[in-house]
Amino acid sequence: MRKLIIIVGTVLSVLGVSLLSVAVPASSGGGDTDLSKFSNDELVSSAQAMVRKMESQLGDAFKLLEASVTAGDVGATTARNDAITKIKSLLKLSEENFVTLQGKIAVGERDDAEHEYVKIAIILEKVNELMSQVRAAGGIDVDIESAQVNSEVDYDGDFPLLADLAIAFLEPVDLVPDPPIHASPYF
Repeated sequence: MRKLIIIVGTVLSVLGVSLLSVAVPASSGGGDTDLSKFSNDELVSSAQAMVRKMESQLGDAFKLLEASVTAGDVGATTARNDAITKIKSLLKLSEENFVTLQGKIAVGERDDAEHEYVKIAIILEKVNELMSQVRAAGGIDVDIESAQVNSEVDYDGDFPLLADLAIAFLEPVDLVPDPPIHASPYF
């Protein structure tokens, strides 16, 4: 039980770190970035970089899908295939938004161009989430015998008691089931 808790904690910490590492880059306009400070060229190049990142992630997802097909892992293949389908449609949408962004910049509609940029940034965040699903679909390699795992657990022996929780654990009543009913009256 103790090892299971350690393994689950390690896996969750690895997932937390990996999810933080795929966050939207600072140059993508996510968060508190003021898009009005970007020049038109910076806006276009940043949006183009986001679209290229999504294309690269799609390529990586296909490599992982191929690996799961080769390994014969049906569950991972299905999960990755579903995520790849979503990534492909989001990538197509982001490419359309990028073309629209370029058109809005060309005609001088800066507010509409920024709106398209934000759409691309949101799509990038969703693609990052889907890529996390693709990576995690095959499971996470955990070496139980690794020396790098901290196996010490501090426990002071006290669990918090809740008044409502103590009532919920009553002794079960012994129920005797009825004898089965036969289908034939002549049996």
